[in-house]
Amino acid sequence: MRSVGFAGVVVVAGTLGLSASLAQAADMAYKGDPTYAPAESRDRQWTVTVGGYVMAVPTWMGSDDYEFGFKPIISITRADQLSQFKSFNDNPSLALFDNGTFEVGITGTMNWKRDSSNSNALRGMADIDYAFQVGGYAQWFPMDWLRLRGDVRYGFGGFEGVVADFAIDAIHFSPELWGVTISAGPRMTLASSGYIDTYYGVTPTEAAFAQALGNPLTPYQAGGGIYSVGFGGQVVKRFTENITGSVFAEYKYLMDDAADSPLVVQNGDRNQFQAGVSLAYTFFLGFE
Repeated sequence: MRSVGFAGVVVVAGTLGLSASLAQAADMAYKGDPTYAPAESRDRQWTVTVGGYVMAVPTWMGSDDYEFGFKPIISITRADQLSQFKSFNDNPSLALFDNGTFEVGITGTMNWKRDSSNSNALRGMADIDYAFQVGGYAQWFPMDWLRLRGDVRYGFGGFEGVVADFAIDAIHFSPELWGVTISAGPRMTLASSGYIDTYYGVTPTEAAFAQALGNPLTPYQAGGGIYSVGFGGQVVKRFTENITGSVFAEYKYLMDDAADSPLVVQNGDRNQFQAGVSLAYTFFLGFE
């Protein structure tokens, strides 16, 4: 089982100077588990949450083979932020402005390296190094049960280009179903040619080498545009004040140049899935 990367490492900044009306809006906007929200909304002590996600993910982008991966959870925040809604696929982020309904900040994530020796489908392809993405995000709760979020990031290292993620989540706390919080909604990712061509393109040299090794790939240059559309959801249960667990799944349908790549058409699948579980423990540090 390999590590997927550091996409679960999240630091959330506490918000200062909120009026009573904004605090009330925040309680409504972040439709998480309300069991602890009333007490925690007045608690400004710092907390540290540690845990991890265990999930099934494609062996490489566009693959039809799957493997188990691990993604850590490390969150440092104030107690009054613990009941706020978070999606399993939110990238690590630091809020610079948050009034309970609208939030903007900086965000980042990491792409794991691709080693062609790990799959017969990649025979002849060059390895791709680790890539890092940094940028900004914004999220908005137009209604207390609906969140819209968008991230735009610049990547460097294994690829150079721009990636943008957009997600809509409908959120429902269900006391009749053991007090779980259910959320789901559509997703879309846009990417520049620098991203899509790195992971889905085939150079003439790679094609010649692959064919010599019995992998019938043909040269292919991928452009930018809509990378994928899909749908994801999660079920979160806060078992105690300290322990939170979840079950999640996401479907991604590769689009346009990514879907037309010989890597996908001949050796992979444009239908991409991931699913898994998480468990995290929160430590209350006792100071503000």
